[in-house]
Amino acid sequence: MKPTVRKIAEDLGLSSATVSKALSGRQEISSETRARVTAYANELGYLKSTANRRRLGILTVNAPDMDESQSSLMFNLMVNFQKYASRLQYDVIIVTIGFEEQKRETLDHFAYANNFDGLFIAGLKTTDPYYQQLETTTTPIVAMDIHVANPLVGNVGTNSISGGELAIRHLAELGHKRIGLLNGHSEAYISQERLAGYMAALYMHKIHFDPDLCYDGDYSLESGAKAADYFAKTDATAIYCASDLMAQGVIQRFMELGFNLPQDYSIVGFDNMSLCLGCMPTITTIAQNPADLGEAACAVLYGLTQKIPIRNVKLEPYLVVRESTAPPRG
Repeated sequence: MKPTVRKIAEDLGLSSATVSKALSGRQEISSETRARVTAYANELGYLKSTANRRRLGILTVNAPDMDESQSSLMFNLMVNFQKYASRLQYDVIIVTIGFEEQKRETLDHFAYANNFDGLFIAGLKTTDPYYQQLETTTTPIVAMDIHVANPLVGNVGTNSISGGELAIRHLAELGHKRIGLLNGHSEAYISQERLAGYMAALYMHKIHFDPDLCYDGDYSLESGAKAADYFAKTDATAIYCASDLMAQGVIQRFMELGFNLPQDYSIVGFDNMSLCLGCMPTITTIAQNPADLGEAACAVLYGLTQKIPIRNVKLEPYLVVRESTAPPRG
């Protein structure tokens, strides 16, 4: 007799609705119940009977910590990931998971319990349990802006080295020699790449690297404002910001302090979010394309599920010049 959801529910003393939700990976069902249901369904052969239903998971981690610009980027990225996946005949399930849930269930068990062929993960911090497990996972995974040596883990993102070079070259050509970096929090892998891009670009343009011109924010508007207070006490004439939202915070705070922009300070952001056009002055930024990122992430993940060894894709950013940059005074 072919195993059914009702059979599993009766044997485990659960409702059919609970079993159905557990097999679909719904987060209102506890990880323990999902694991119990999935294990029993596998034992009965139920999962094999539904093997034609191929599934990819989009796993967003630390979603409450995402700012407005990051959330907008992720939304556009996920939409295009799903469009590409549908052409490949895959269903896509979006799941949000926090730190405590990561501690209760391993990454591989999460993928197995939810019947995922592969996972696309965004938002991981270097302190997250799942970040540590990327080195040893046996699940095909694409991680946003994270590179590890595991051949089953791919990396998709925007080239921060190129982004830093574009920003610093633009500012250097305007005549700036004292260029600060407003980076994101150090727990983000992408912040390390932004710093590397900044330092490499300074070297290429023969500009002295001064650690006192580096400030760690947290990708929020508020951290941009705090950074403005910090940089106002330095001799920086320009600031390269690791996100547009932080750039907006810098600009708003400088204006409150009575500075004229871009005459007193030139500001460059990163992302090219819509907020760049709503700020006064409008923000010069390093643009990335979330649609292309979403398609690339799905393509690489599909390749990994098919044992195609394409693991790392870095898309090239481009410079969008607006009103927030100008030659320094004098």
